[in-house]
Amino acid sequence: MSAKKVLFIRHGQTDFNLEHRLQGALPVPLNECGRSQSRALAYHLKTDSIEVLYTSPRSRALETAQIIAAVLGQEVCEDERLAEIAFGDFEGHTFAEVESLFPLAYRKWESGYRPYRVPGGESRLDVQRRMQAAWDDITGATNGETVAIVGHSSAMMILFASMFVRLPDKAMKNTSITTLERFEDTWRISAFAELPHLAG
Repeated sequence: MSAKKVLFIRHGQTDFNLEHRLQGALPVPLNECGRSQSRALAYHLKTDSIEVLYTSPRSRALETAQIIAAVLGQEVCEDERLAEIAFGDFEGHTFAEVESLFPLAYRKWESGYRPYRVPGGESRLDVQRRMQAAWDDITGATNGETVAIVGHSSAMMILFASMFVRLPDKAMKNTSITTLERFEDTWRISAFAELPHLAG
């Protein structure tokens, strides 16, 4: 048996999210809003029959996953390959600050050139390769048909861009759920960046 349905979940809100600061590999915790979002998400997920819960080990994702796991009675499987892109020297800054402090590096990053590595960080191609390896292992495992992955918007979007020709033009907000389902040997997006647990 291999995975047939995968729920990609972005971590809950942090103060850096509110300030539009790049978090990358920094140990940024959830704020109180993020914890509340995660609890609401956890109770919503009780109807999804999740059999395995994976997470990035970065503190904001791990805390989100631990809140979910406590409600679902699950264990959390940490996987370093699911971590957010390491933004190196950009971390802790807003994009406006990055543009001012590192103008050349910022222009190279904004060009979208996939092999370009941020000083002290990773390239989009680096992230694609490790995310793809994690995806292959997780979806090929024999320990659950429905799995959830708690992670980060940039890393997840890099993976999705490598899998699909077009992606919905929609922001991946904190604790949003993107659902991928397998049809024979093909994966498709059945829901993108949904927030049913925060409706109203």
